[in-house]
Amino acid sequence: MLHVGPTAVFVEDLNSRNGVVVNGGVVQNRCRLTHMDRIYVGSQELVLIDAAKMTDQQETAPHVLCIACGAVNGAAKRHCGECGKRLLSMAGDTYKDPSPRGSDPPATWDDPEETCTAKTRDVIGGIAAKVIIMGRYEEAERMLLPHLHDLLTRALGQQPLNNSKDDDPDTVFATAVHHALELARGLREPRWIDWVFQVHVATGRLMSAETIEVLHDLVRSQEYKRRKYAAPYFQAIQNQAHAYGPAERFLAQRLEGLSQVILARR
Repeated sequence: MLHVGPTAVFVEDLNSRNGVVVNGGVVQNRCRLTHMDRIYVGSQELVLIDAAKMTDQQETAPHVLCIACGAVNGAAKRHCGECGKRLLSMAGDTYKDPSPRGSDPPATWDDPEETCTAKTRDVIGGIAAKVIIMGRYEEAERMLLPHLHDLLTRALGQQPLNNSKDDDPDTVFATAVHHALELARGLREPRWIDWVFQVHVATGRLMSAETIEVLHDLVRSQEYKRRKYAAPYFQAIQNQAHAYGPAERFLAQRLEGLSQVILARR
């Protein structure tokens, strides 16, 4: 986790398996960062840039992290100085223009922005899951909020839920709902239960058995009674009930029981 303050930035290792490395040294708990420090998390490298110091013309020496032992090596090396394994370095590669000058790239290429967004979401989701286990729900909410907001915006706009061609929209949806339910449980905030109903209304999806069971528990324990998004969802499910198969009808019946609890409250 990066803690960004008005005068300093710190990186904290949340008890990760492989640790966090800053400029070749393993972080113990928390470490203060300075301009152009290199941070290695697994095989990912980050560089902290202080915009106010960009005129310093300071550069960092290129490094490569050994995925076998975690040692930091110079980018010119072909093999790790610690374990001898071959490094995934591109030091010996030469650049080749993938397309003739002036031509558009092939249509089959992935959008780098989409891929980066998807990877960022996955990394943040994994960190947020660890933070939730530690009971730090406010921090998890700050991490997840932009991505949950983006997914709901896409759903309301009838846009694809996956922002990368490699993503499965059902998995993206299920993961987001799981995160929202965890936030609702830990923060005891009805807005996250609202979010679950709202995203299901926007997508027209029937809730999964797991989601329904969790909502039954949350609605009762937190005395949830907000109808703004719950009532439209229950009505939509009732209108579609005639088209459901046996398994879906069972879920619809469980939702009917949930609606009776919520809508009966004043």
